Amino acid sequence: MQFRNPAPDSITYSVSVVSGDEPAGVRHHPLFAAVVCLVIWWVASCSALAQTLTVLHSFNGNDGAYPFSRLSIDSQGNLYGTTGGTLPPTYGTVFELSRANPLGNVLVRFRRTPTGICDFCVDNLLRDAQGNLYVSDAIGGSSGNGGVYKITPSGIMPILLYSFTGGADGKYPNSGLIADGQGNLYGTTGMGGVFGQGVVFKVTPAGAESVLYAFTGGSDGGEPWGRLLRDSQGNFYGTTYADGGLQLSFGVVFKLTPSGVETVLHSFTGGGDGGHPNGDLIADAQGSLYGTTPAIPRSTHGTVFQLTQQGGFTVLHTFSGTDGFDPRSGVIMDASGNLYGTTWSGGSSNDGVVYKLSSNGTETVLHNFSGSDGSMPVAGLVFDTAGNLYGTAAYGGTSNNGVVFRLTP
Repeated sequence: MQFRNPAPDSITYSVSVVSGDEPAGVRHHPLFAAVVCLVIWWVASCSALAQTLTVLHSFNGNDGAYPFSRLSIDSQGNLYGTTGGTLPPTYGTVFELSRANPLGNVLVRFRRTPTGICDFCVDNLLRDAQGNLYVSDAIGGSSGNGGVYKITPSGIMPILLYSFTGGADGKYPNSGLIADGQGNLYGTTGMGGVFGQGVVFKVTPAGAESVLYAFTGGSDGGEPWGRLLRDSQGNFYGTTYADGGLQLSFGVVFKLTPSGVETVLHSFTGGGDGGHPNGDLIADAQGSLYGTTPAIPRSTHGTVFQLTQQGGFTVLHTFSGTDGFDPRSGVIMDASGNLYGTTWSGGSSNDGVVYKLSSNGTETVLHNFSGSDGSMPVAGLVFDTAGNLYGTAAYGGTSNNGVVFRLTP
């Protein structure tokens, strides 16, 4: 089984140690060599963990506010993203941040209109080879039940490909879109469907929608939130926020075949394994799935988990608060199998963190947000070809409207 996850270049570090003068006789002391080795090891370790975070853009309201979605990056390193809101009567933007225009460029401003132009787009952008952007909107469309939009490279207004009715076709698409080789788009809605518990849907390039699966809210799960993952055989993988069982309502990880047969791979208990997953899944070369669960009151501060193809479920890390609290996005993986992600809060200033989780489960906080450099990152991260990390923080910055940042190893 093969998944198509981006594989960034390996990240390397260089360490230099500068020696100074020492008192006479110290160099030949029996403990000197041991002390030097210890100091070199300590400096090397600290240097290897040192990160530099740069705020690339701080939103001021006129150019957008509250970036909740993950960035998209093209082959030239240009960044694309969405903001959830800004000054009335605008209700969101699609922006580009390029090397040529570091101040940012608002590509589209969404406004509430009688025709239902995208009101509040906060989902991840999907970009095709022609430079078209695709986004779903939870409360847009012609009836306020959500819509799927296309934005051309020269477009000023988004094109409404499909408007949800709120009935059997689904309601409130609140996850990012994925595409197949024919340009068909796939996503989920958090509500609607014949059982009212959400659907997995397909939208063709011509704008025709079909429901691949309708959740019942029972043991199969309900209220899917995260973006779908698709393997080379066309199977879909995803998570639901809840299920409708009488005793358990903490969500599932599911697999859906191209013919619409669903299998629950893991049902969360709300205990040590976490619950209510709402981030994206990724997969490694062996087909193991990785994801996160957010904080649950009186239960857990959030987890990172692994689910193997054989059904083995492992909690790789449970957050303590000081190392992060409440991860609301999924993780990404580098070529060495290390995972990277963000938490909504926690850390030294309780403004959230960027963290690294090694393949053996060791967690390292790469950056503690402090407000001026961002606060409350809700979106996941992306790599460039050099191994730099890019992301957004929903709040903080110069106007507390959120930031776009780069974290350089």
